[in-house]
Amino acid sequence: MTFSKKHAELPSYVSRLKGLDVERSQRIYEALCTLSFRAVEALKGNQMNSFSAHTDKMRPLMSYINSNTVTLSDHLETAKFDQKFDGNSIHNKTKSIIYDLRQNLKIIETGRKAVASIPFTPLVFSSREMTNAYLDCFIPLAWDFEYDAIILVNLCDERLLDFLVERGQKRFFLIGGSLEKELLNKKLGKKGLSFWGYKDGSIIRDMFLAVTGKPPGKFIVIDCGSEKAPIKEMQNIVLEANQGRMANWHRFNTINRADSVNVLDNLNNLMRYQQTSALHGKFEGMPGVIVSPGPSLQKNLEILKKIKGKAIIICVLRVLGTLLQNSIEPDIVIQADPHNLEDMMSERDGQKTTLWKEWIERNDFSKVKAFINTMYASPNIFGVPAKNVFWMNPSTPLNEVFPLDIFDYQRPGGSVAHAAFDLLVEFGCSSIALVGQDLAYSKNNEVYADGSNTHARDSKINDEKFGKEIEAGGQDGNPVKTNNVFLNFARLFTFFAEGLKGSGIRLYNCSEGGLFVEGFEHCTLLEFLKNECNNILTDRIEKLLTSADQHEIANLSKSDVMVKFIGKSILISEKIAALLNKVKPIITKKHLSELDLKKFDKIQNKIVRTMGENYFYTLALQKDSYILQAGLRADNTSETQMGFHKDFLAAIEIVNERLKSSLLRQRKLFKQRARCLNESKYDRRLAS
Repeated sequence: MTFSKKHAELPSYVSRLKGLDVERSQRIYEALCTLSFRAVEALKGNQMNSFSAHTDKMRPLMSYINSNTVTLSDHLETAKFDQKFDGNSIHNKTKSIIYDLRQNLKIIETGRKAVASIPFTPLVFSSREMTNAYLDCFIPLAWDFEYDAIILVNLCDERLLDFLVERGQKRFFLIGGSLEKELLNKKLGKKGLSFWGYKDGSIIRDMFLAVTGKPPGKFIVIDCGSEKAPIKEMQNIVLEANQGRMANWHRFNTINRADSVNVLDNLNNLMRYQQTSALHGKFEGMPGVIVSPGPSLQKNLEILKKIKGKAIIICVLRVLGTLLQNSIEPDIVIQADPHNLEDMMSERDGQKTTLWKEWIERNDFSKVKAFINTMYASPNIFGVPAKNVFWMNPSTPLNEVFPLDIFDYQRPGGSVAHAAFDLLVEFGCSSIALVGQDLAYSKNNEVYADGSNTHARDSKINDEKFGKEIEAGGQDGNPVKTNNVFLNFARLFTFFAEGLKGSGIRLYNCSEGGLFVEGFEHCTLLEFLKNECNNILTDRIEKLLTSADQHEIANLSKSDVMVKFIGKSILISEKIAALLNKVKPIITKKHLSELDLKKFDKIQNKIVRTMGENYFYTLALQKDSYILQAGLRADNTSETQMGFHKDFLAAIEIVNERLKSSLLRQRKLFKQRARCLNESKYDRRLAS
């Protein structure tokens, strides 16, 4: 028997929470509905502190639902509740919950907006109820106190910080104001809370970019000054903060878009192939060119042929076909997408195909000197027939929890080109040029160059993928059509350029089309060729990329360390499986005694401690831990709390089986490889 249950496909109003079944989704809705009734009762009884407490318990669950593309307002507003119920008790109950929740949310929203017209004045602190009511109005009902951010403009009264901290707020941006940094550090820093401060809002975008870890999903701005800041200034703060927040999310998504557990499927590959760090500093003094598939690439293909052999050329995998078709062999091809290209569908000449066929099988990889992917890549891509295969880690730092010395790159961005840029910096290139990095739509509404397996821009599809079309400054001084995703990619390049000031590395944008990128000199690729590419480097590049012992590492001592890590991890998974089996008979009981609850707590605590011995459990269960903690705070009834614990244990079981199966496969591969290496050594001894 397992904790999880399979259910038929559900109507949209029941659940859109990814990876969650009916029971778990309904439990979240039930907890929210119960809290909403309590909040409404408190509001009707004019008990504003209780109203604040109940709505604060609702906020994390509401935030989780919203951030996982479950927009309650969609199905609350569109569901037809006057239809007869279909006889399915689960669906009927859920319909009833959603109906009640919708009605209560309307009342709660009215209560929250009661003080909307009151500006920030000392009157806000006239009573605890007034302060909480003021904050209730500003803090959205879907709010994550742990990660979402509050921008306080011209704050001079420290009491507001006290109230916010008391309610659980963890991140603050302070613009202007008279509070000393020593006081802020005492009230925030020493309590483990995060705060960023500056005299004005001019660097708010960079302040948001400086946030480490999960970026804010939302932010609010409160003008706390006795004299209100100019409307335009406040609008600029909101605009710049949102741009910084989105840019940080693009960077964060690149770092975390691969399930960190996927690295366990590549343990054997990580030992067989070299890290890109083996090439650090090897190309010192050489120019480098990053080729991306923007529409302007077409006009630079002939110049790229002349640059070949005079600079190291690195291209993203998508554009490899275009280059080979034009007799240009890049030195390095990079692919940072963690997904299996065999599962990613595409279209050619009206026929369905896969990106594996388009990007791998249709291209002659024997002409590729070096292919670079990530430690989170699908295992099959390590076997591409390039002359050498390397891997990098542009993602979650794992050096301290992994039996391998891993270099964690410091400039993660939102695109493969950002990873390529980071590589060339670490390789030691003296100058770096961007080509085909348009980050804008062409005059013919194209997103990519010919041959990059993408057709002319489909407005609807691209609006969903990239966001609405906007105008921004182009390289020639005229506005170009782009979107917020591309705009943030450009800003990340600017952010990286600022960090390289004084390094001596010269940066050029030679795309000859698209967005203007601050921090880069804009010139033609021909000018870059004349000014930077003065030496023939063909032999040196060839030697560096194809030198001996780079394709496969026959190091049994390193393998032994990894095998021990695998063995220890398998033991951990077996301990967890045994503990899960012990706890199942308890949670399946209809009625739990005090003794049952004590026994349950003891076993679950053992499970949590055991998982703490392997960091991959923490990485894999972030979502489930969030739901558990938010659910436990939302409803303190033993039945509901046990339900959230049961959900968490079900998630642990799934993750545990996933980790164990990956580890067992890898152990088998290591044993096979060890046999092959030993046989090879034996044959060499006989031959000698």
